Amino acid sequence: MNNHTITHRQLFFLIVQTQVGVGVLSLPYSLFAKAKIDGWIALIIAGLFIQFSILAIWKLCDRFPQNTIYDILPKIMGKNLGFVFNFIYTLHFAFISILILIMYNSIVGKWILFETPHWVIIFIMAFAGWYFITSTPREIARFFVLVTPLLLILFGFILYAYTDVHLLYVFPVGQTGMLTIIKSSSDAVVALLGFDAALIFLAYTSGSPAKKIKVISFASFCITVLYAFIVFTTYIFFNPEEIVIVPEPVLYMLKAFTFSIIERTDLIFLSVWIISVATSFISYLFVAAKGVQTLFRLQHHQSAAPYITIFCAMIAIIPNEKLEILIWNKYISLTSLIFSGLFPIVLLLIAVLRKKQEKGAAPS
Repeated sequence: MNNHTITHRQLFFLIVQTQVGVGVLSLPYSLFAKAKIDGWIALIIAGLFIQFSILAIWKLCDRFPQNTIYDILPKIMGKNLGFVFNFIYTLHFAFISILILIMYNSIVGKWILFETPHWVIIFIMAFAGWYFITSTPREIARFFVLVTPLLLILFGFILYAYTDVHLLYVFPVGQTGMLTIIKSSSDAVVALLGFDAALIFLAYTSGSPAKKIKVISFASFCITVLYAFIVFTTYIFFNPEEIVIVPEPVLYMLKAFTFSIIERTDLIFLSVWIISVATSFISYLFVAAKGVQTLFRLQHHQSAAPYITIFCAMIAIIPNEKLEILIWNKYISLTSLIFSGLFPIVLLLIAVLRKKQEKGAAPS
């Protein structure tokens, strides 16, 4: 594992790139459907909840240094139950990878490649993921560091919207009620997924525990701020009657902008966005491959790469209609909320109550 270690700075970029994914385009619409114009507040609440999950993940991994979640589960729950939960977590991360492919295919097929068969769009991304996850965590982290500056392009395009915004659209603040806002924050938690990749990558990260928790928390904070900025911007660009008819408000907003040398800014935005989707997909595919490696006791995760990639691609082809995609999104989002947001807290409580931790780990 020493040859695969990453620095705490590289961990920051890993978490950032894993969190930035398909959710950025449809999140304003999905939040508005439940919390109306207060959706940006629900996003901030979700970001605060995520910090508790991050704290639990960090503390759990700190009790078992250089152990991934697949190593930790049998030590906490016993060999047999640990194997069952390893299988569940492998499926969980695989289905997040599948959801990324499904949503990516939906956007690209609608906005760019109208006539291209869906299976072609899915398999191109899948095979790109296959290539990357045959690398070491250090090599993946270096690639994520390299492409992170592209996020500034996305930020710049969104910032241009402030040439034509109306702040009065978000008033009165809190009009839907605090209970509704809190309930709708669960959708935002799902959109902010990516912090759970720390369950694997913390095992490869060098540095002190204090540095690790600061890095993960700050990475998640940065993405929460970025997403809140995007959601808030769309809410003051479109009036409330318009948002309900634009499922990807970010793209419709950008489509309205034209420059002397760029006519379709939405296509430029999507070209950069695809790279962010790819990094999120690569992270989850790598995590799922580590699960397959553990379950079948393979020597390297590279041996599991083709099988998990083909599995994800084949399943992602199944939903074609919009209703089917929404159903898949609903159920995978629910399991993600449980296993990524809540279950790490439960695992930490079990580990503390059963006094399970590695020798040499810092006492709780």
